[in-house]
Amino acid sequence: MQKYNDQQNQSGMRVLFMFAQMMILSVVYIIIYTSFKAVQYAIEKFDLSVIMYFPVFVALVVFPVLLYKYRQMFNAGKMLVATVWTMAAASLTIVLLYVYIAQITS
Repeated sequence: MQKYNDQQNQSGMRVLFMFAQMMILSVVYIIIYTSFKAVQYAIEKFDLSVIMYFPVFVALVVFPVLLYKYRQMFNAGKMLVATVWTMAAASLTIVLLYVYIAQITS
């Protein structure tokens, strides 16, 4: 009979959280890529400045940094808080990018 092992469970949860973050990162990067394409389309159609890429570029750079900070938080023992912040940051990034695209194309 196998005994309960906290250390083994915690390392397993770290791997699952890291895998979940990689999946979230790939979904957000797909949205960021489509946002780059939408901004490119808006620049061509509406004769906008290249500076319109800036918010999408900021999302491209800042989101992985946030995921790294949340992974540190998870490893420090604040597992639920890190999970909630990861999901919140992903959803906020996606929503803000969609709102930004809607603003520049309308």
